Amino acid sequence: MNSWWNLIKKEYRMSRRSILAILVMILIGGLWLMYSNRQHMGIIFAPASLLVFFSLLYPAIFMYSSVSKELKNTPHLWLHCPQPAWMLLTAKLLMAVIYMLLFLLLAASGAYIALFFGQWPQNANMTTEQMALIITELGLYASLAITVAALYLAAWGTLIAVVSATARNWLGRFRWLASLAVFLVATWGMGWVYHSWLFARITQWGSFEIKPLSLRYLSLASQDFGGPAIYTGQIVAIIFAIVAIFALATWLIDNKVEV
Repeated sequence: MNSWWNLIKKEYRMSRRSILAILVMILIGGLWLMYSNRQHMGIIFAPASLLVFFSLLYPAIFMYSSVSKELKNTPHLWLHCPQPAWMLLTAKLLMAVIYMLLFLLLAASGAYIALFFGQWPQNANMTTEQMALIITELGLYASLAITVAALYLAAWGTLIAVVSATARNWLGRFRWLASLAVFLVATWGMGWVYHSWLFARITQWGSFEIKPLSLRYLSLASQDFGGPAIYTGQIVAIIFAIVAIFALATWLIDNKVEV
């Protein structure tokens, strides 16, 4: 456990400058936007939405960049490290998720500032407090979905970086072909699998709907209100895919990547 904690601290030291620069730019941009549009605070919802989208992609960007950099510049440290590859990758993944949650927190803060300090129509159907209650609940659901999706993308980003390093001695400067192949599998290939008849038969079980309690509490929805059907089988399949992809990346680092 101490070894893993030391790896986490190493990842923090290596990434803190870049993440601090990103956070400072976001804060400065957000404050400037709020000051320039202080009479129309609702405009903040637009960049907040973009920040949420960036949060979704950030773990994949972080994992690809960090793994590629270390396997390219200091591969001997990885291959002769006494800790297993899964410990190295999970330390990176934890920091990526923490940074993603920081971005989501900034996006939520911007949304709340726009909500409580913006000017809303006098004849609005909901009060600011009611809207805040709805945004809070829906935001929690969205954050959970974004986290799972971000982990899935981060797994593929990690595998692309590892495959590129694995193919270095085989393909040389054309190792990008191996990365492209993995990218096509992650996009076109997995899309084909997701829409296949077999995948639907295997995963479409345990159906349930997310019914926002805040809407019921505020009497803003009928009793049959609900979102789209969500299948427990699909959630299990996504989690299995994440674990399998990371396991493959770990195996490649331990057995196939060469200095």
